[in-house]
Amino acid sequence: MMKSKMLIMGGLTAALVIAVGGFVLTQLPVGGATTASGPSSSSSTPTQKASPPPSAATADPGTGAPPTDAAIPPADGKRFTTEVQPPGEATQGLPASKVLPELVSAPLPESASAVGALAKGYPAKALPAAPGSKIRNSSVASDKTHLQVTLTAKTDAEVTEVVAFYRTALANYGMYDTPSPALNGATAVSFSRGANSVTVTATPGSGGTTYVVFGTFTVKG
Repeated sequence: MMKSKMLIMGGLTAALVIAVGGFVLTQLPVGGATTASGPSSSSSTPTQKASPPPSAATADPGTGAPPTDAAIPPADGKRFTTEVQPPGEATQGLPASKVLPELVSAPLPESASAVGALAKGYPAKALPAAPGSKIRNSSVASDKTHLQVTLTAKTDAEVTEVVAFYRTALANYGMYDTPSPALNGATAVSFSRGANSVTVTATPGSGGTTYVVFGTFTVKG
């Protein structure tokens, strides 16, 4: 009887040990233990991504508005300016045209003539005699707002020099020359400005050049 009880107690003890061992095994992790060298290469820890560099093209964090071209800096080698030029420093235009002097002005002189000299009232400032000239005769004739003048003289200068002299003198009054018909080997040039005109005819001869100046002018009323 005693031997039977001992066998029963031993069976119960073995059953208890088996039950406890089974419970412990059920609590172990299924994935297996890690090694002492650290986590394996298959670790599930996510890799942190590097933040993108700051850019002027990103949206405004305050308003969320999309980027604009104005926020993008210029490329290397290019420079831009937002400087506004003051109103008083605007690019200047062409200078005002120079006011040309009048060849004759009112009141016009009375008609007159002279031999060996310039007639009274002759516009010597606008139509001077060429340098070194010996005046043969001259005249002025006026009618209301019109004036006609003539001058005949001789000089030691050559034809080209006489023409060049009057070309320079009349350019001060805005009058420029064009060729004009001439006879007997003479050279003639005409100058004009508005209703005013001057013709110079120069003829080469022995001992110099004989020239004739003829001009017609209209004064402003």
